Amino acid sequence: MMPPVKAGGGRLWLTIVAAVVVGALGFAGYTQRAWLLDWLKPGSTAAPPVSTPQAGAVPAAPGLPVAPDAGAAQVTAETSEWFLKLPWVVELRRAMPHGVGMLLTAEPYDDDGWSEVSLRETHSKDSGFEPDVSPMIGLFRVARADRRIEWLDPVSGEFQSLQTFLKDHGLKSGGTVPVAPTGNGIIGGDFETAVPGGPNSDNVVIVDDPTQKGNHVARITGPDEMSFDLPFKLQAGTADATIALRMLHPLSSKLIAFDDGRMPEGIRLRLRLVNDIGNSAIRDAVVRPTGQWRELEFAFYDLPKKIVSVSVEAIWMQGPVYFDDVKLVPTKP
Repeated sequence: MMPPVKAGGGRLWLTIVAAVVVGALGFAGYTQRAWLLDWLKPGSTAAPPVSTPQAGAVPAAPGLPVAPDAGAAQVTAETSEWFLKLPWVVELRRAMPHGVGMLLTAEPYDDDGWSEVSLRETHSKDSGFEPDVSPMIGLFRVARADRRIEWLDPVSGEFQSLQTFLKDHGLKSGGTVPVAPTGNGIIGGDFETAVPGGPNSDNVVIVDDPTQKGNHVARITGPDEMSFDLPFKLQAGTADATIALRMLHPLSSKLIAFDDGRMPEGIRLRLRLVNDIGNSAIRDAVVRPTGQWRELEFAFYDLPKKIVSVSVEAIWMQGPVYFDDVKLVPTKP
């Protein structure tokens, strides 16, 4: 016969259960890492583990979505924002074809002081790629002490110097080598990096977004007519083009009366598609001040040949107006 169980014997069972749970969690972490390493290897068909952001996750940084794990510390969010602004990350982002974006996922710092960061592609429905597939660009880790970055080599399964990743992708240290975009598109329309100049161009004045910390936008200040130009690559024979942008007209920027004393209903916003000899197609709009960011689209059907830039112009105001996310979008039927 078994001796009677003494009072307090339940602690033994709790200890056994706790050990089983800890072991299961440890095994899950190991298998997930092994799964990821196997999927990163060339020719692998293994599907990557997918994590869904939970309620309360840190909001995405402008232009590039961030999906940190639920409960990540504020320092992790700050590291993510810093990572997104690294020159080589911006260059990779600019090199993406139309409709292909990037998703950053950051892990909290572990006991050894490392935060794992993954970069994946995202595909829009009009990108020509499978929308439900999100290929891995690279898995990295960042040191808390000095923000040193290392890259996980999918072949060896070992973390290596970031320089190896930059070399494999044709980038010098810091991503200072310009990367030409593939296909049609506007260069620098998110204003997170300096915009290269071109023929017949006005320089872009890039400033901090007055409504969102960490975002950068273009500014045009009245009363003098001002504009800026962005390089625009459009394949020969393209029948039409639609330019989308976001505009902010602060209520503190006043409208200027005409010579006859009448007040305009809003600022005059003009978009021009300019070709290599200075000819252009023009679209005008009168935009009322709202004090909030608003989205606008301009469709062009009378395209000149050899378009090289898009010009954004604004007049009839005293003070600044701001622009962001100037991009080429599909023309609606």
